[in-house]
This record gives sequence, structure tokens and C-alpha cells, in this order.
Amino acid sequence: MDFLGDLGPFILAVIAVIINGIPQLLYAEARGFALKPAGFAYLVGAFGNLLTGSVTPISSQAETITVASIKKNLRNNVSSILLAAILMLILAAFGGVNKIADFAGAAIISGMMSGVGLILAGVSWDMFGQERRTTLISIITAIAAYAVFQNSSNKVVWTIFFSVVISTADYLFLQKRRVTLSEIIEEGRDQLQLSNEWRFWKKSYWSDFKLIKPTLNVPVILGALSLVMLNIGANISFGGITASIANTTQNYDHLSFINSLADFPSALFGGPPIEAIISGTAGAPWPVLCGIVFMFAMGILVLLGLVGRLGRYLPAQSIAGFLLVIGIALTFVPNLGAVSGSDQPVSGYIALGVTAWSKNPFLGMVAGVLVRYLGAYIGLA
Repeated sequence: MDFLGDLGPFILAVIAVIINGIPQLLYAEARGFALKPAGFAYLVGAFGNLLTGSVTPISSQAETITVASIKKNLRNNVSSILLAAILMLILAAFGGVNKIADFAGAAIISGMMSGVGLILAGVSWDMFGQERRTTLISIITAIAAYAVFQNSSNKVVWTIFFSVVISTADYLFLQKRRVTLSEIIEEGRDQLQLSNEWRFWKKSYWSDFKLIKPTLNVPVILGALSLVMLNIGANISFGGITASIANTTQNYDHLSFINSLADFPSALFGGPPIEAIISGTAGAPWPVLCGIVFMFAMGILVLLGLVGRLGRYLPAQSIAGFLLVIGIALTFVPNLGAVSGSDQPVSGYIALGVTAWSKNPFLGMVAGVLVRYLGAYIGLA
């Protein structure tokens, strides 16, 4: 093993995934969540992966943040996250998530993953509508880098690195622009008044960790159930895709237990949910260690309050090229081939279509299972 030759891609993968996560954390802040408490969640994730050997790291996810903040009442949102975490911990403790994946079957899981690939490609297209120049540069650079490094074991790392760095450099130095967080914070949303203090030995730093007392009502319960459904689908699909990039397997119960446990110290102080991600660390040398180092580094950056400062220099659209390549080349195409070659292709195609249409992997999986077991009665299987 070429240690020095592998060290460069390893470090680049960590940096690239950090860059990927920062815009989504800033989106969480715009939706009313506090950022510093999320640092504890990353550290829980790092220790969880260290103990279990899980290859899938956890980080901020725009779709989970959106579902968790549909209501503008922060206390209700936090309560839904905590209740969902409790339900997922119980499910994972009894092996429920792996059993759900086994029950669904390979064709449906592959179909759902193909649908997630289209969702990722769709996010890239949405970004093109938001910021055309940055998105286009990111996409062109990502496709070029993926083609050039096609035969490299670190092709995912190089794809992320070049697409993000070049599109960001154009944004900062040629366009001479900066990201303005105040322009994206939503009106009417509960927002904690927090300081920018980073010196953790100061009393003012710890004043940012304001415990929010959970509550229980119908909106909280409904919100928690929505998060549970999304997390089951995301952990199976995102965990499966990340593991496939690393040429290994993912224990979905371990992943679910880790990300649910990590949500507690974040949500209790008003922080966002931190969930499984499709991560470029899986394509790096030593993928498990790479994910652990990413989460540890991200946790420190968040706890020190540096994410808000870095966010001014990282346009969210810089990751569009990475999303497109991961979505189409590494997710949609190979999983579509797996569906086509399976003994239950119709159920897989249904899972693909419903996942892409609803933008909810869990619903896609449920639709595929219904077709698989009931399709014969309506002429679909």
C-alpha cells in the first residue's frame, strides 16, 4: 500500500465532504436551527463509526432538515426530531431496519436507489435554476474529472475536489461574490439569538447551548412519523450507495442507531437532525477512517462556530457536479442494471418511479413491496 500516495486523496476527500456539508448546515440555520449543538452530533457519529466499523458517515441533509422544519415552531420541530430518534433507536436495537431491507428484497432496494439517483440529479438541475454559472462550471468540471480519472481508485474524490474548487474559485475571484446568509433566512420562523463566540472556555460560549424542553402533541407525533419514514428510506438507500462506492456492505441497524443517538445532543439544544449521507469518503483510501476523520473535523469546526464564517465563501451550487455524477453514473445506472437483471424487475421499476416522483425513498420502497406481493392480483407481477 502506497501510504503517501493514498494520503493526498484521503485528505482531499475529507475537505470535499466538509465543503459539501457546510451549505446544508447554513440551510438548517436559515430554517431556525442552532448550529453549534450539531457539533456534538458529529462527534457521536465519529465514535459510533469507530466502534461499529460503519462506512457511512452522518451529516446535514437538506431533505431531512426540510421535513424536520415544516412547522415554524422550533420547540415542536425539536420535539419531533427527538421522538423520531427514540422510535428509530428502538427499531434499530431489534434489527428492524435490516429486516425491512431483507423483506423488501434486492430488486426493490436497487430500484429505490436508482430513484434516489434521479433525485440527486434533480437537485443538480434545481441548482442550475438558482445559480446558472456556478452550477454549470461545477457540472462540466465534474464530468471532465470523472472521465479523466475513470480508471483511478480515487475517481470520486477527484471529481468532488475539482468540481467544488474550480466552481468556488470562479465564484469568489472572477465573479467577486460572497454568500449572504441573511438573504435566505425565512421570515416568521423561530430563531434562537446566539453569539458568535468561539472560545469554549468563555461563559458566553456556553450560553449558546440553551436547553429546549420537549413537548408532545399531534403535530409533533405526525412530524416524528414523517422523519422515521424518511430515515428508514434514507439510511437504506444512502447507506447502500455509500457502501457500494466503498465496495463493502452497510449494516443499516448500526447506521440507524448511530444517527438517532447523534440527534439527541443536537436537538435538545435547538440543533438540526444529522443523518446518513452519500459520501465521497467512501471512494477514498481507508473509507471507514476517512468518514470518521470527516465527522470529527466537522464537529470541531461546528463547535468552534467556524461554519458560519466559511459559509460566506462556499456557494451551495458548487456541489452540483458531484451530485450529478453520483446520481447518474454511480447510482442510477448501476442500480437500474441490477433491477433489469433481477427476478422481480416490475417491483423494482415501481420503486424507482415512486421514489423519483415522491422524492421519498420510503414511499418508493413501500410501493415496490406492494407490487411485489400484491401485483399478481392486479396483473402487474
